[in-house]
Amino acid sequence: MKLSDLNDTYLAAFLLLGAAAAALIVATLTGRGDLTSATLVLAGFGSFIAGVFLLALYKGEPMDPAVAALLPVQGTVGIATLIADLGVQGDALFMPPGEDGTVVEVVPAGANVPSSLPAGYSYVTAADGAAVVMAPLAAPLLDHLKRSCSLEIPSDREQLCEAIVEIFGNVLEVAGPVTARFEGENLVIDLRNFTLLKGCQAVRKASPKCCTMVGCPICSLAACVAAEGLAAPCRIASAVPSGDGLQIIIEQAA
Repeated sequence: MKLSDLNDTYLAAFLLLGAAAAALIVATLTGRGDLTSATLVLAGFGSFIAGVFLLALYKGEPMDPAVAALLPVQGTVGIATLIADLGVQGDALFMPPGEDGTVVEVVPAGANVPSSLPAGYSYVTAADGAAVVMAPLAAPLLDHLKRSCSLEIPSDREQLCEAIVEIFGNVLEVAGPVTARFEGENLVIDLRNFTLLKGCQAVRKASPKCCTMVGCPICSLAACVAAEGLAAPCRIASAVPSGDGLQIIIEQAA
């Protein structure tokens, strides 16, 4: 390991251990047995203990956000490409959870959405329409938030906005500050200093349609939360990077 590869915490710990060793060596070599030597011994032991604590309690650094942002890119683009190859050109509808709590994303092939969506089918054809049916990319994340973070999605609009701010700003910590508000029937979410921005830019470089037809884990999470809170199907109207942030607009389906 090169010194340049050490992060600040490890470097501080090694410096403390080095200082401890130096102080104890000086105290031993001088052998004066006076107050100065005692001070060196105490400083050496103190530095040693502090260095050990830093090494023992350090949990390591998280993955670089720029790298983490790229992980879901190919999955989002690949699913959108596959759907488009099936001749489906609609935008995704995020449905409110069913009785079993399952969240479903429906991409209609035409103007109409099938009135019945049988479980276990990824492509539904019926007299009143056809659609691709799948779990949103945010489904595992949403399930984790509900199970591990006791997430409860409110139905009141003001509280729903507060919940969205809490999710993205304080729980996931992917942006800050985070604002959420209703403009008419549309839910507008602004993620400033968005740490996963490179992923959004990569998806939009492939095609902005990927954002509305499928939705990355972040945008689909916002749509799933909105659909459950409003108890109505919702779609991602737009997801547009701006500066260091991202603005997501969620609209209720007609």
